[in-house]
Amino acid sequence: MRLALKVNETPRVLAAVSGPGYLSAHLNLSDRPKDNDYSRVVRIVGFQTLETETVRLSWPEFDLQPGDTVELHLLDEGDGDAPSAVRRSSEQPENLFSHPEVAREVLSAVSAFESRLMQLLDKSKNSEPADEHKRFALAVGYVLTQLGDSLLTPIYRRHKELVPEGLKGELL
Repeated sequence: MRLALKVNETPRVLAAVSGPGYLSAHLNLSDRPKDNDYSRVVRIVGFQTLETETVRLSWPEFDLQPGDTVELHLLDEGDGDAPSAVRRSSEQPENLFSHPEVAREVLSAVSAFESRLMQLLDKSKNSEPADEHKRFALAVGYVLTQLGDSLLTPIYRRHKELVPEGLKGELL
């Protein structure tokens, strides 16, 4: 995927993402007096989704003035300008556990907890009134989401060998 950005007919960025991912251009106009933000900018960002990692690529943003012309050109595959910033999900400071043995133990404990919660959800469905069961199901969903966000994903980002086959290729 490749995009060329021009501002007032002047080439500014040639952005490219190879392989699976996303490439997007953003034209943002802000009138936020409480935040003292009156900006007008254009930028391109990309996400490369590798098997067990997401790489965020960003190129410089450009300030705009009234009357400016912004052009985007969709191009064939090829090289682009080097991004101004690259962030890899595997390098995030929130990733957990330097020792894979501890990570495996946590994954095992989470799996057992998730399994028990699902058993209790089935029990609730058969024994609780529908509105009570619905509230419990929402609470379980919230807990499972938090487990994923706070424990599973930070472990998977650091220990790609522990990522289940079904999750490979997803955004981590």
